[in-house]
Amino acid sequence: MISPESLTRSASDSFEGDTIPHVIRSVFPHIKSTPVLSIFGNRQFVIALCTICVSYPLSLYRDIHKLSRASGLALLGMIVIVTSVLIRAPQSPAELKGDPQLRFTIIQPGVFQAIGVISFAFVCHHNSLLIYGSMSTPTIDRFALVTHVSTLFSLLSCCVLAISAFWVFTNKTQGNILNNFPLVSNPAFPKMQMEC
Repeated sequence: MISPESLTRSASDSFEGDTIPHVIRSVFPHIKSTPVLSIFGNRQFVIALCTICVSYPLSLYRDIHKLSRASGLALLGMIVIVTSVLIRAPQSPAELKGDPQLRFTIIQPGVFQAIGVISFAFVCHHNSLLIYGSMSTPTIDRFALVTHVSTLFSLLSCCVLAISAFWVFTNKTQGNILNNFPLVSNPAFPKMQMEC
């Protein structure tokens, strides 16, 4: 049987493999021709590197409270990405924007893939007991407050990101919204993507 943890890890690896090499190649366009450094543009290498050097050491923590700084950085990165997409999407060139007449069409052939992508944001429910155990005074009311606030914040972030990007890109929206933006319009934007 496949555990929720392995599904979460696979989805996260896929996201890392689809995002980080793309950003590295956009920040360093000549990396493909560099003999040793070209490996950092390789999807499989980046997935292995992130799993071995980041995910595995973080998964060894038994007290989830020790991950609070990493969670804070991830939260900050998410806020930066959502805000930058909200601001930068309307400024995209016309050739990258989708058909404005499709803004209010929700049900399209890729709707089930989109539901799967959005569901990824809510698959960490297996950490609930670890979070409950790491609270200073674990009560059901405090745990309910933490889970409701975090789920609501995640839902709002997903909705703001999805609606603001789909409003501009409509039928040209890609699975990774950051891939919809031009690479050369603002060199700081790919660097910001990499940092987040």
